[in-house]
Amino acid sequence: MANEYGRALAHPDHPLDVEAEAGPLFRQQSVDAYLALAGRGALRVRRAASSASGDHSRQIRIEVLALLAKAAGVYADLPPQPDPARKQPVPKRARSLLRTSLEEIADRGEALPGQIRMLALGATAVDTGARSGELCACRIEDLAPGLDRVRIVRRPQGWSEAEAYVELIDLSRLSRTALRRWLVERHALLERVRGTTTALWVGLRANHRGEYTVPPGTPLEPRGLYRAWTRAVDQTNEQMAGEPSWVPLPTRMEQLRRGVSPKASPAPLQPDAEQAVVLLDDVAACGRALAESRRSGEPDSDDELEARLACRKAVRAAWAEGIEHAMQLSALTEAGLTETADLAAAGWEPTLLTAIERAMGWGRPSKSKAV
Repeated sequence: MANEYGRALAHPDHPLDVEAEAGPLFRQQSVDAYLALAGRGALRVRRAASSASGDHSRQIRIEVLALLAKAAGVYADLPPQPDPARKQPVPKRARSLLRTSLEEIADRGEALPGQIRMLALGATAVDTGARSGELCACRIEDLAPGLDRVRIVRRPQGWSEAEAYVELIDLSRLSRTALRRWLVERHALLERVRGTTTALWVGLRANHRGEYTVPPGTPLEPRGLYRAWTRAVDQTNEQMAGEPSWVPLPTRMEQLRRGVSPKASPAPLQPDAEQAVVLLDDVAACGRALAESRRSGEPDSDDELEARLACRKAVRAAWAEGIEHAMQLSALTEAGLTETADLAAAGWEPTLLTAIERAMGWGRPSKSKAV
């Protein structure tokens, strides 16, 4: 937005130039000139099929101008904005049909990569009511070790970064199944990408950001997520048309979250240092007890099952506090749980372990340290 206004100041039809002070930038004549240039597409970097932008884009620009003026500490003479139309929540019956449609996609083994990602995105959105920006901000760290919960950093529209807060939300069976499938697909995709990637949602194909080409596997941004969802939904609705139980999926992700009121637990933005030490010690102690029971007892004995439950409870509490996956895995590895089967017994989903290894740059440091 600031770059776009900079291009407006360099345009001959704008009354000011790049040397203008903050105050004049937000006066009516300057603002109207900027909005007119942007509205007819004169400030675009890339050519588009339709250069003009609509009323929605104009309203967004006005909202951003208000935020910029507030940050600069100057008065903004902006056009009036209409009260936003109230969005009707999706009725419970419609949400049920939506979930049924997603489940039907989940049951089809031949789903394409875009549909697998769409399924995981849609199921997560229905469970959490998360906005597209909140979904794009999700990292591998935000998935609970057992894929049964997700951490969402809430950033309501118009709130500042300092006002963000965290919620932990239980995931449905559908979401857990969809995320497992997506993590496998994501891993295959990232085999062709260098470096580390922690974003949960990534692109399937090369794309453009401004003048630059970005490769597949790049973290999705809200606009890219919107396009990816719409493309996959259109394809799926066309494929499934005529199926007896099929109800078309909505082409706008906003429709998924309307009316959703998930049961959420508050969580800290950053873990408390003292509490983290206590919880990590508990993870290590439970890991040692589980490792000992797996070495000395009968498989699936009462002692081992009890140790498994205790370890899973400790791991879950540490994740809820915000302790990083790598720190927990290091503690468990040093406690003697070195194999994937051992960590699965401690409550870790194997597909998530693979994603964590990839996010850390192939291989857990804790595991190599223990060898």
